[in-house]
Amino acid sequence: MRCPLCRIPAFRRLRGALARILALCLLFAVAACDQARDPVAPEETVGEGPSAADPGSVGLATLGTSRIAFMINNDDTESSDIWTIGPGGGGLSRLTSWSGSEWDPTWSYDHQRLAMVRVRPDANNVMHSDIFLMNADGSNKRWARSTPYVDDMMEPSWSPDGKRLVVTLRLQSVLVLATLELSTGNLALVAPKGVFGLQGRYASYDPTGKSIIYLSALDGAVHRFVPGGADEILVASPWQIGGAALSPDGTKLAYSRLVTTTNYEIFVLTLATHASKRLTFNAAEDSGPTWSPDGTRLAFLSRRSGSYQVWTMNAATGGSLTQVTKLNEPSSPAWAH
Repeated sequence: MRCPLCRIPAFRRLRGALARILALCLLFAVAACDQARDPVAPEETVGEGPSAADPGSVGLATLGTSRIAFMINNDDTESSDIWTIGPGGGGLSRLTSWSGSEWDPTWSYDHQRLAMVRVRPDANNVMHSDIFLMNADGSNKRWARSTPYVDDMMEPSWSPDGKRLVVTLRLQSVLVLATLELSTGNLALVAPKGVFGLQGRYASYDPTGKSIIYLSALDGAVHRFVPGGADEILVASPWQIGGAALSPDGTKLAYSRLVTTTNYEIFVLTLATHASKRLTFNAAEDSGPTWSPDGTRLAFLSRRSGSYQVWTMNAATGGSLTQVTKLNEPSSPAWAH
């Protein structure tokens, strides 16, 4: 539960003022950081990719819109890789298999490309999170930028036109939102009107590409803003919110939040009415909702079977539950648009 001070209007106003002062400083810092050209070259990835010996491996060229990407930890190497599977549990396929770790996969709107987070060394051989791209068939593997960012860059999400990603940057120990232009590799802070740098996480574009939703680092609420325009709160709760995703038609918001001190459940907000409906009722955690391409189902992560697995359910009722995976605790599910 959030600190009681957060409910005091004077405290909230003071906190907002401090945040804006910090954001102004961050604007100049990110510009300076992005101009520093790191001599470390992109990691060589030619010939890397799915192994023919991977369990359940299928041809990656068969990937279509009906795929769910997720991460699995490798116990033997203490690393993680990206896999995909069909929503019915068939066609399991491993997408990465090189050394190191990859996580947080996200699909482009045309389901032809994936962005993910991958560890990358900087000029001093210090490992940071960075953004890595590949085609859905496993080809054209590459870093999103030719040189590493100076700190962590993570939580990518595609713009509908596929030209940029909205990402989270770690900047002087603060998490801020930025856009990454894929044609140039340029980074720029993104924020509503009157704010130069926005603290937040888990940002994503709406289906029109005109607004961005994000989880605020200041009040724990889900916000939506137009870059350079208005900001509004979509969901606010005294309980921690774990993440949110807009439906393909942009009319609903699926999100997870705590209902006890340890248990997340999944809700769907209808934006037109501002009414939320709880879809999951389970003593085990349900979190990380992601929409099917037609908006009729949600994939999510649940411990209801005793370990974390990917499940799907009816997005309107929470019924028709289907367990998709029976693997070594997958996480970060992402259904192709």
